Amino acid sequence: MKARAVAARVRAELEAAGIPDAALEAEVLTRHASGLSRGAFFADEPVPEGSCAELDALVARRLRREPAPYLTGIREFHGLEFLVGPGTLIPRPETELLVEIGVAELARCPDATVLDVGTGCGAIAIAVASGSPGANVIAADVSVDALRIAALNIERHDAAVSLVQSDLASSVTAADIVLANLPYVPEGDIEGLQPEVRQWEPRVALDGGADGLDLVRALLADCGSRLRPRLAAFEVGMGQAGRVAEEAERLGASASIEHDLAGWERVVTARWE
Repeated sequence: MKARAVAARVRAELEAAGIPDAALEAEVLTRHASGLSRGAFFADEPVPEGSCAELDALVARRLRREPAPYLTGIREFHGLEFLVGPGTLIPRPETELLVEIGVAELARCPDATVLDVGTGCGAIAIAVASGSPGANVIAADVSVDALRIAALNIERHDAAVSLVQSDLASSVTAADIVLANLPYVPEGDIEGLQPEVRQWEPRVALDGGADGLDLVRALLADCGSRLRPRLAAFEVGMGQAGRVAEEAERLGASASIEHDLAGWERVVTARWE
């Protein structure tokens, strides 16, 4: 059977279940199960015999709302492919703004040490290291599962990134640039998230406490009292940027808010003299 006909069947199943971006997901799952490249898929080459059973198994899992990146084991982020798994948050495109901020700051201060707090699969740290050869980049996470996957990605990309297990930045003595995509979902909002998120992604990577900002405030306080980085940048959720900027200024930093490509207030930056 030709690849695009197989994908059309998968797309119909996904659409019937109300899964967004069904056409793209059908293509991704079909190519993954069949081993076809994107070019071969669009050339409508036949799906290898025997791969349909694997595809059916993947589709069954997707219909249970398991995220596609967990099915394929891969997620693209900032032009790089990362291994992902149930122990890590799936990197989102909007988080690429943190990478751009870090790389831009390193261009002004090439000798700076970068600390990625809550690194997950290592995407931010590895993307920064790839965009700034020679930079000193540290990736920290409290989760052993996350660090295991991050180590695989560091090896995959031959990235100059050091890993450390740490509760926020507590195990790190100094950093000039702090980048953080910490849990920022209010605890009471988690059950209202898409099933792909609330049922499959690690709760420890989502739950930010009563208002979503417990860990952000804790790391900000550590930056203000101990680390004193030249720059700290925090990804935040909708409606949180103003409160985080006010807290940073209360701690003696100058703060600003950066917008993502969709125009949302996505990152709060804090600078200390």
